Parts: sequence; C-alpha cells; structure tokens
Amino acid sequence: MCRLIFETVKWEDGAPRLLPWHQRRVERSMELHGEEGSSVPDLASVLAGCRGPGGKGVYKCHITYDTRGRVRNPSFEPYRPRMVRRLRCVEVPRLDYSCKWEDRAALQSAGAGMGADEEVLILQHGMVTDTRYSNVVFGDGASWVTPETFLLPGTKRAFLLAEGAIHERRVRAEDMGKFRFCSLINAMLDPGDVVVRTEDILL
Repeated sequence: MCRLIFETVKWEDGAPRLLPWHQRRVERSMELHGEEGSSVPDLASVLAGCRGPGGKGVYKCHITYDTRGRVRNPSFEPYRPRMVRRLRCVEVPRLDYSCKWEDRAALQSAGAGMGADEEVLILQHGMVTDTRYSNVVFGDGASWVTPETFLLPGTKRAFLLAEGAIHERRVRAEDMGKFRFCSLINAMLDPGDVVVRTEDILL
C-alpha cells in the first residue's frame, strides 16, 4: 500500500537548513519502505523548483512524498516555537515512529488530554525517548545529553551528535532528576530554544 512520508525543513532567510541531513533520512526511508522500482526524491531539486519565501524570517517547509517516490508541492508557513512549560511522561511501549509517516494518529493519541502549554514525554519500558514532535536533550548548564532510546532519527539530533555538541547516553525515567532542564530539539529548534525544568517533568 502506498503511504505518505514527510520532511519538515527549516527555511531561514531565504534558504533551507540542514538539507543534506534531511536528504539522508529520505534515502533511508525509501530504502526501508519504498516500493520496488521507485525513485528517491531529491529535496534540493524539489526546493529549486518552487518559490520559497525570500528575505529575512524563519518558515517551516513541509515536503510530503510517498513510498513510490512521488513528491507533492512543498508548503511554507511562518514559524513560531510553541511554548511548553511542562512535560508529562506517558509509557507507550509498542509505539513505533521510526519513519516520519504523514499519519501520526498513534503518536498524537499518546498526548490526549494535554494542556496548551504541556507536551507528552514518551517512555518505553521506563526509558526516555521523544516528545510527539521532537527529540530531547537534558542539560546541567555545561553539556547536553540525548537519550539513546529515541523514536525518530531526528536530523538536528544527528547533526548535533556529529558536531559533538550533544552526547548520547542511556536515560531512564528516574535519571531525569540528575539534570537541571530538558530541551526540545528538531529541525526547527536548537538546544535552549524550548526548555522545561526537570522539576516540571511529571512522572
């Protein structure tokens, strides 16, 4: 069955950011889930063929493609980070979101009933993974640690690991209190952009 996958690319000051990292994830997704004979979308060509916002500003660029390699026209919207003040831990042991499927119903249902300024932090067998829309890093003011038990191989996570800006470690639910704060990271967010104190993480 043909399924839809997507990438969210940060479009800043008229240009895409971390595009090679997004392209690698597209290639991996198609290698694992692409139908026989399908082509791998080339994001640089896709974006070169559309007119993205020019000038200063940050936009979220949404690119949808399917498992046959067909790409829809990208969409752009101005980006403003969502304010998150609390994280609520939810144990969802069988949730699989290793590919950025357009159908996120199972992922979204994990956070049912959350307040406007809350987000769910998904646990699997007591291990910290991700929120519904980001990887996470934990900090003490000197360094950042990201759980090795992630759900989605995030592009910003991969980039920061390669740069040595964050380090991977096994993080259990009970380990979170050893840190001062937790920060959400994704293609649009850097460490420190959206921060929650660890005392505001509800187990």
